[in-house]
Amino acid sequence: MLSEIDKLKNENEIMAKEIDELRKIVQTYENVLKLNEQELANAYQIISMYENIVEYSRTELKLATETAQARESASQLSRMELMQAFEKIQKLEEDNKKLRAKKENAS
Repeated sequence: MLSEIDKLKNENEIMAKEIDELRKIVQTYENVLKLNEQELANAYQIISMYENIVEYSRTELKLATETAQARESASQLSRMELMQAFEKIQKLEEDNKKLRAKKENAS
């Protein structure tokens, strides 16, 4: 009977050691899981930041395009205004020539 008790005590000690080892393994897996969860949270933050950067870049590109279009429109307006001014100058010069001719004819 005593050997049976010793045998059970020995088995109990072996099982206790195995349980401790298994607890350590479980704890290690839990730690790895926590680290993976933190890494995943970091990855989501990085993705969010990149999305914000892309949105900002898209907005900047849109504004740059609109600015370029506005400058082009202003340039076109300036060009048209210059052409109109030159046409008006030419017309006025022609009118002056006609007036001079009338003035010479009248004298």
